Amino acid sequence: MKCKYLGLISFVVMLAQACQSDKNTPSLPKENEVQFLLQPTFGAQPLALDQTYISDEGYAIQFTDIKCYFTSLFIGSNLYTTAALFDYRQKGSFVIKAKSSAKDDDSLVFLLGVDSSYNHIDPSTFPTTNPLNIAVANDMHWDWNPGYIFVKIEAKVDTLIDGIETFNHVAVFHVGGDSYLRKMSFSNLNWQALSPNLKQFKLKFDAQKFLNNGTFSIDLKEEFSTHSSAGQEALTQKVMDQFKSAISVY
Repeated sequence: MKCKYLGLISFVVMLAQACQSDKNTPSLPKENEVQFLLQPTFGAQPLALDQTYISDEGYAIQFTDIKCYFTSLFIGSNLYTTAALFDYRQKGSFVIKAKSSAKDDDSLVFLLGVDSSYNHIDPSTFPTTNPLNIAVANDMHWDWNPGYIFVKIEAKVDTLIDGIETFNHVAVFHVGGDSYLRKMSFSNLNWQALSPNLKQFKLKFDAQKFLNNGTFSIDLKEEFSTHSSAGQEALTQKVMDQFKSAISVY
């Protein structure tokens, strides 16, 4: 019986020592992450899908879809992520959260659209969680014209200006193609520390500025549709350039 108790005591002592050893083992430090948000606005006010706004021409507009791709994103000299998909209806202003570090003076550089090195790869070959995978890309990839849609804006528009909202018009802007890729960079980001290991930066997309940036404008009564097809080059380029000019630090 004495031997039995001694064995039990020895087991308890060994268990206590093991637990103490676990307590003394230092935990691995958490990896740093950076979160990217893009907030659509209409002028000074946050933009909500399916809500009515008035263009400079007096047209009533309801934006129904805003999506775009960002690729080859660098924070400072470090690659932040290869690709991110912004989908306002599905994810709100959230774009991506990825492992990375950021200093307050770090710049941000990325491509608006899909880098040509990825644009013509079979989308089913990307990992299932990659934003470029066909299941994630969904309607942001053309099956009839191999490649991704870089920017997608869809809206209902009332161009009659008669005080009755009939939304007689549909605006559809689907821009893609290697020649429409645009490089962007920002050097004065507001790096917000959400926790010791998580920082956040926020850009905005001003839909009012997209329609009229003070230099060029898109008249939705006359310029309301492009799928980046032959013969649509002028409007396609304008849409991409206007979209780029409408993105700024929030």
